Amino acid sequence: MKNTLWNQPELAADHFLYHRKGPWPQPSPTYPMEQAPEILNVPPEETLLWNQAIGSRYFKTLTFYPGGAAANAVAGSQLPIPSDAEFVRMMTNSVFVRSLRNTEGNTWVADFAPMRLIEDDTLPGTYARQVNAIFKRNGDQFSCSHIEVTVPAQMVLTVTPADPAWNLAKAYALQAASYIGLFVGHPALHFPMDSVNAVTKTAVPRNHPLFQLLFPHSTYALAVDNAVLETDDGILSSDPPGTWFDPLTATGLVIKRLFGAGYAGYDGHAGWYPKYNYMKPWMDDSVDYGHCLSLYFQPFLTFCTVVAREILKASPNDPYVERWANYLSAQLHGFPDGKAIFEGDTLARAMAVYLWDVTVAHAADHYSFYNDITSPQPGPAGTRLAAWKFLRLRVPPPTKKTDGADVKLVGDVCHPDDLYRAEMAQEMFFKSVTLWPNLVDTAYAFTSPTLLVAQKDFHDKLREVSRTVASVMPNFMPLEPADPKKYTPEEYSVTISASIQY
Repeated sequence: MKNTLWNQPELAADHFLYHRKGPWPQPSPTYPMEQAPEILNVPPEETLLWNQAIGSRYFKTLTFYPGGAAANAVAGSQLPIPSDAEFVRMMTNSVFVRSLRNTEGNTWVADFAPMRLIEDDTLPGTYARQVNAIFKRNGDQFSCSHIEVTVPAQMVLTVTPADPAWNLAKAYALQAASYIGLFVGHPALHFPMDSVNAVTKTAVPRNHPLFQLLFPHSTYALAVDNAVLETDDGILSSDPPGTWFDPLTATGLVIKRLFGAGYAGYDGHAGWYPKYNYMKPWMDDSVDYGHCLSLYFQPFLTFCTVVAREILKASPNDPYVERWANYLSAQLHGFPDGKAIFEGDTLARAMAVYLWDVTVAHAADHYSFYNDITSPQPGPAGTRLAAWKFLRLRVPPPTKKTDGADVKLVGDVCHPDDLYRAEMAQEMFFKSVTLWPNLVDTAYAFTSPTLLVAQKDFHDKLREVSRTVASVMPNFMPLEPADPKKYTPEEYSVTISASIQY
């Protein structure tokens, strides 16, 4: 067979998106030994696109949403502390199950040990604490038997539902779950993928099937993540009180310590927080949320297997795939090198992990954090309330079982300004706002008839899996609007996105 253009070695620079001038991963400026590499040299075109499509939404929210956020904050302050049933629902049937493990028999433990990294450096008047929540499972039903609160210089305090400190302990458990979810588990979906994104754009020719597959899923992420990590007045601000929307209990520099637990791992708690491994993403079939993620992975693997087969049929030792893998194996824990990438189904899996991560896994986390970690009823602004995330707590954690006996409402432990900030952050950063095209509407610039057929099969299989997922977990993020031919922008905005866009 005559060589195709895309696999000819040493193609000229104009065959590459940015003429081989970058972007390239670099060590994190904050914690280079613990965090995933960052992309600090975001191409101006991508920053411009981010400003137009995403930054403009932030500006509109800052301009027009404060009144709604304030109304929601007042309503949130009057909510009761979540009931035991609501607490169990949030901890075991949402994104929070990423921290839940079966330790023995029917005992499951939500371990939030990395909270130690920030608990001594919170903002004045706010508190955080390492807690563990212990659950019993009977079939598909969970119940919480007790919460363990770490008390400095004392034995661990065990709080049960019969103790006066129970409501306060639940608030601290939900706070810990929020921080571990936001800043340990979720960053491992964002930032390692930036290296794949950047290296693909820099080192793979534009008409290579590898580029054609990954590029539609890389549109906004570099600018999104750079704004999160390097914008001083963003969600990880160095001066939280100086913003209108930073709801966090510590400065950005302190919060970023948590990122390392999701990438470098957390000593002594490898069962919950192992060292990041690109090829082994979390999709635990023993819990519904993880099972749904696992179900969705199969269509990606099937699709990417066809793409890998086409690449290797035309170019068995493809030089660009080899370089791509060598570059990335030097950057990311667990990424196969230029030799291993050609073994078995490794290339297909490496591509599938990227696609699945930046679409289903990432979007589902946002959707769940917004829609599941909240009260059943929306706030007066018509949006979900952020109060039950407990991002700032103003009452110290319990040190004895009788502490917090008067804690009944969210307003008993949270300041109205804290809740206002949480509402702003939720609308700006936490909720899913999917841009067109979403995952199932994504088209690829394939010129191979085989790959065009594979694209259609991929979309069909995604729709089939989405129906199965809806039967397993009805509250899982939808793939597409209920009626794909007739829908509102709001309905489309909560479907699974094609890339990291929020």
